[in-house]
Amino acid sequence: MSALTALSLTPSARDWLATTTAARVLNTFDRACNLINQDEAILALVTSERGLNPFAMVVASADPTLFQVVSATSAVSVEADRLFIGPLQINVASASVWNPIPDWPALRRMFAADPARLEGLAATVMELSTGGSLLDLYGPHPLLRDTLPRTAARKRGWGGGLLDRARRGAAEMVRGLRAGSTEHCLAGAQALAGLGNGLTPAGDDFIVGALLAVWAGLYGSGAVALCQLIVEAAAPLTTTLSAAYLRAAARGECLAHWHTLFEALLRAEAEAMRAAAQSLMNIGHTSGADALAGFLAAHRGHRLHPITG
Repeated sequence: MSALTALSLTPSARDWLATTTAARVLNTFDRACNLINQDEAILALVTSERGLNPFAMVVASADPTLFQVVSATSAVSVEADRLFIGPLQINVASASVWNPIPDWPALRRMFAADPARLEGLAATVMELSTGGSLLDLYGPHPLLRDTLPRTAARKRGWGGGLLDRARRGAAEMVRGLRAGSTEHCLAGAQALAGLGNGLTPAGDDFIVGALLAVWAGLYGSGAVALCQLIVEAAAPLTTTLSAAYLRAAARGECLAHWHTLFEALLRAEAEAMRAAAQSLMNIGHTSGADALAGFLAAHRGHRLHPITG
């Protein structure tokens, strides 16, 4: 059995270990493994601090294929300060706790005092966008305007109908968050939830970004009350993993990549912000870019328009 040590974990991961009586492997990759317990709560095991998410634990290992020895049939159990997954034994006793909640009060003050920070982020993200994500809803780069919509549809495997559904859902959600309308927020959530392919569909990633924008104060102080309602409407319509990210975002929790981006914005460091935005956009096929599209909807929502193929 391979003995490993956990370096850090989130409060949700710590709670998972404390309350789990039965668990199984949800999915596994070379550098990550997701477990699910009797309450359908997820624990994500990763091998890098950069991979921290709201329900993750970082395991010390230089092995780029650590979790290849784990399969869907691997036994999972928690005993005292140890987690067992197939042939792996992880000691969690000395793991530090990482807080997945950014400094929202500081971010709210920053965006209120200096709206140009959001404009700068939006301009940078749109410049970095290469097409194929929901950022295209705000209009492609001028040099690509004639070809990008069709290219985007091919990349995502979407037809015009699904892209138009994304536009309508995004517009409904932005309208609802701005007006404090539960009806429009729920309509937007139901249109976006589960929209797209993969473990975290693009529509869900958009919702995650929109919820983080709410926490950043981009829709006013009262909009936070809508977050849980949005997630309750969206979570049953998507994958188990994606629903976990949605619930975390409703609590104001996010990936380490978002923390890096927000810290760069707070310091007003343009190059660091650009690098952090690029790093976030590199997550998944387009997951990071789709989430940024949701966050920037507070700024660019008025530019939502149909994408035709």
